[in-house]
Amino acid sequence: MKIRNMLLFLIPVLLFACTTLKPVEKLTDDELADRYDKIDLQIYMVKRSASKSNPSSYPGVSGSTGSGYSNSDSQKIRKLEEKLRVVRQELVKRGYMP
Repeated sequence: MKIRNMLLFLIPVLLFACTTLKPVEKLTDDELADRYDKIDLQIYMVKRSASKSNPSSYPGVSGSTGSGYSNSDSQKIRKLEEKLRVVRQELVKRGYMP
């Protein structure tokens, strides 16, 4: 019974991992554009929530010391910008971005 329950849990997890952890080079054009938009939206949402939590400081360039973002927010933004940079490079390679 335990093995059956574990398999029922692991199969969806493995399917999710296989579909989301595809390398950028193997994504179709639509999937690549969707991933770019999703990451861009995540960056916007992190910046928006950070500015709402601290409205007195104006959030400037991400990662700078005077940006007004907390340390965890700037780490999130930096990680998301790295992902966005990889997707952007693939889009440039395919000729979709100038």
